[in-house]
This record gives sequence, structure tokens and C-alpha cells, in this order.
Amino acid sequence: MKLHLKDVVSYAGTDYLVEGLITYRVGRRKRVLARLVDGARVLWMEPLVGELDERVLFLKEVHDLDMTAPPPANIYYKGQTYLRVLAGQAQVATSGRTPGRISGTCEVWRYRAAGDTFIQIEAWPDGLVVLAGPSAHQGMLQILPAK
Repeated sequence: MKLHLKDVVSYAGTDYLVEGLITYRVGRRKRVLARLVDGARVLWMEPLVGELDERVLFLKEVHDLDMTAPPPANIYYKGQTYLRVLAGQAQVATSGRTPGRISGTCEVWRYRAAGDTFIQIEAWPDGLVVLAGPSAHQGMLQILPAK
């Protein structure tokens, strides 16, 4: 699943415009987060990575998880224990609107808890960004390509 700027992602009864894309390369892994916007609502979506993937990740920036870098191996947040599944320096490429994030490098940590919920922590020159959210089955969204 490849997203482009100005595509529309319909999810949970809301149509979001893809305003920005961030590509992270950590070692041999490549991940993309798309910045989805509907008015004041902002979601970050990680599209499907491989043919066997069925779940799409949706993250929101959170401000109630006090972290410092580097974060611990496990995080307890909102009643769940999250285990680190990814850590490293990322080569970052951005396109479109990605406020607070620039092309270059950052440190990235990804955590996973039961129920397919995730936390991503990013260390940027301006400070830490903390994102959290669930994954959803690909059948719960629709992508309308930009015209």
C-alpha cells in the first residue's frame, strides 16, 4: 500500500487528507508514516509494509507520557506494558507538511503491547515526539488516490 501526498484516507467515519510523508530507514528496515489531517485532527498512519500484512498502524501525538531519551526497554502506559520492538538511528526523508520533523537523522524507538497497540518515540533536535495508537485491519479504511 503506497500513499501519496493529497490522497484521501477514509477511516472511522472521517476523511483525512495526506499532507505529509516521512520515510524512516533504520538499518535495513524502511517504514513510512503519513500525516493525515482533517481540520484540527491529525493522525499518523503507517501503511501496510508487505503483501502478508493485514493491519495498518494509526498513531496520535500524546503529551501524557513523560519520557527521556533513551527510553527504557519496557513502558507502562494506560494500563498496558509495552515492549520495545525497534530501536536505532533513522535516516529520515520528508515530503509535504511534517511539522517538527525534517530530513536528516533522528533516533526512533517502537514499542508494542497486547491488542496490537503501539508507542513510537522519536528524538529530534527540537525534542522528543511521542506517538501512540492502535492498529486496524486494512478493511476498515479506504484510500482515494489524489486527482
